[in-house]
Amino acid sequence: MIMPGVGRAVRRSTLVVISKCWVLAGLLASSLLAAAEPTRLVIEPQPGLPPSANRLFAGPRPWVASVMELVGLDVPGPDIRVVLAPESSPLARAVPAWVSGYTDGVSNVVVLLAERTPSYPDGGLEEVLAHEVAHVLIHRASGGRRVPRWFDEGLAMLAARSWRLRDQTELALGLLSGPRVPLWKLDDLFQGDRRQVEHGYALSGTLVQDLLERYGPAVPRIVLARVARGDTFDEAMRGATGATLLDIGEAFYARQATLKRWIPILTSSAVLWFGISLLAIVAAIRKRRRRVELEEEAAELEAGSEADQPPDETVN
Repeated sequence: MIMPGVGRAVRRSTLVVISKCWVLAGLLASSLLAAAEPTRLVIEPQPGLPPSANRLFAGPRPWVASVMELVGLDVPGPDIRVVLAPESSPLARAVPAWVSGYTDGVSNVVVLLAERTPSYPDGGLEEVLAHEVAHVLIHRASGGRRVPRWFDEGLAMLAARSWRLRDQTELALGLLSGPRVPLWKLDDLFQGDRRQVEHGYALSGTLVQDLLERYGPAVPRIVLARVARGDTFDEAMRGATGATLLDIGEAFYARQATLKRWIPILTSSAVLWFGISLLAIVAAIRKRRRRVELEEEAAELEAGSEADQPPDETVN
């Protein structure tokens, strides 16, 4: 038996527990909704843009959520302003002529120069947008702490799916024509001329892709989360992969050395003529086989026409 006063106390405590559960459930639901909602892009065109710039207004953009997942960003954060600037604007004159988009990653502002034909390492205007938005999201995922430029650029290239055959060609040519660039000096390439910058992008994209292939797709979000907690980039990379940056660089260049050894062979005149000869042989075999098939079809048709003819009759 429960005394009346005790019963009221139990009921009150039960209501308190239930209300707290509802509050916690509401907070949990809110956090899950916030995690599911991607960062919103607010596109702001400036006067003087050509009509072709309007193609950027089409949506939605599911890749935003994919980039957030790649870098381990659970909450959308503030809106990202996307400024479409004409060629005549100070925003366009502030960067080299071959740059079609940029951001500082800190101010939540992305500048796109829609009138410039996207060039390496960029693709279409939407791809340039994804690349620059990725920089902002990488900055947020790292808690505003610095990561090497090669990791930032390589991850943004991967996020924008801008890793193409040209990057592989650029990397191969760079490996053949220049000295090996250690990881700790890789960022210096982005301070050079256009050729050096292109080589920096190619190396960064290959290196980040190689990291994910060797250690798994969780590497970027683990590294950025550790950096956000205060680890140095070296410590964060070792925690995510179990390897030091020195080991990662040595292993990366060892694998690329195989490509470097095969390129002179694959591009030699002997291999070229062998390929031409092989194609000629295959074409001749196919031509002969087709001729035989046509002869067999003609023989079958002739045999069939003879069988259909009525027998000769002699009239007396």
